[in-house]
Amino acid sequence: MIVGINCGHTISGPGAGAVGYFSESEHTRHVGYALMDKFVTAGVQVVDCTINYADTQADYLKRAVEKANNQDLDWFISIHFNASPKHMGHGVEVYTYEGRQYPDALAVCNNMEKLGFKNRGVKVGSGLYAIRKTKAKSMLIEVCFCDNQEDASTYVSATLEKVVNAIYTALYKYVIDKDETSILGKSIATAEQLKAYMLMRNYQAVSYTHLPQLFIEEGDKEGIRGDGAFIQSCKETGFFKFGGDVKPGQHNYAGLGATGGVPGLSFPDDRTGVRAQIQHLKAYASTEPLVMKCVDPRYKYVNKGCAPTWEQLSGKWAVPGYSGYNNFADAWAAKDTYGHHIVKMLKEALQTVSIPEQKKQEYIYSVSIADVWTQAEADAIALCHPGSKVHKITV
Repeated sequence: MIVGINCGHTISGPGAGAVGYFSESEHTRHVGYALMDKFVTAGVQVVDCTINYADTQADYLKRAVEKANNQDLDWFISIHFNASPKHMGHGVEVYTYEGRQYPDALAVCNNMEKLGFKNRGVKVGSGLYAIRKTKAKSMLIEVCFCDNQEDASTYVSATLEKVVNAIYTALYKYVIDKDETSILGKSIATAEQLKAYMLMRNYQAVSYTHLPQLFIEEGDKEGIRGDGAFIQSCKETGFFKFGGDVKPGQHNYAGLGATGGVPGLSFPDDRTGVRAQIQHLKAYASTEPLVMKCVDPRYKYVNKGCAPTWEQLSGKWAVPGYSGYNNFADAWAAKDTYGHHIVKMLKEALQTVSIPEQKKQEYIYSVSIADVWTQAEADAIALCHPGSKVHKITV
């Protein structure tokens, strides 16, 4: 993990910050350098992107961004203090590209709110040079309004240590100490495990038992975990019961292009649909080009590499990506988001034991003619009821 931190503005002259009850330029350095120290102590590589002096405001911005872009940063964080024309503005706010509601950005606002600052939320920062021009994932933190007496008093009473810790713990929880599962890599679950897991949840999904192998094959071609992609399809389709906007004949198993009554994309066959889903996942997880010819019409719309883990698909692939919580940060903290659900299901699939071929003969298949099943359906029911014998009659 490499974090770039910019103590906003120059010390004086062109590019200097606002001056209110205290100097913005001075206190961005108090907060920024204390934050750098905490990251370094935690073993995180930190790049100082601060510019102390510049000939012009434009020169300051350009040089700060150049420092950030010369490194392969995971995060670029710029520290600022706000000001308003009539000195009435107050509170903390964070700017991200397109106003993306990153859980760590939301956590910064939530933590600062606990110190007594008004939570102004995460806002669109695409017009800010540092956000727009930086290659890395970026956020600009406006700690509070330095020209507002209430904010200045809250800032002093909260103490620098607590302000820095509020920012640090928000970032550490979601970025540094992240226990997340990469979308990139080789499948771990076998096709048999995935098939058995699907049938345990929907024994009527026998016409989809060929899909796990397709997902693994297509995933291997692009360096994507096909097992995770299949589990994503299980979530999106309700274990292939469908019932939503997308219909089975579309060969679209992840709701690509489907939004509120719009059925989404259709593909000519299963493999093409699976390949499109894999390619769409690669767009989220990586900046590397596709290996196979692109069959995903929506590939071009994805901000490449914006979600390298399954958890981070929450709020991006699936919007808002949670339900039953007041905000995304609370859902993320509870590990109860769209992406967390996929990871939980994948772990369950990995624990599923498929029936060995030599064991299948132990089941006696014979019941009434009304209960004629395929062997796969019978096997699925057997998995759901360990120790029981499942019967089937041949007619």
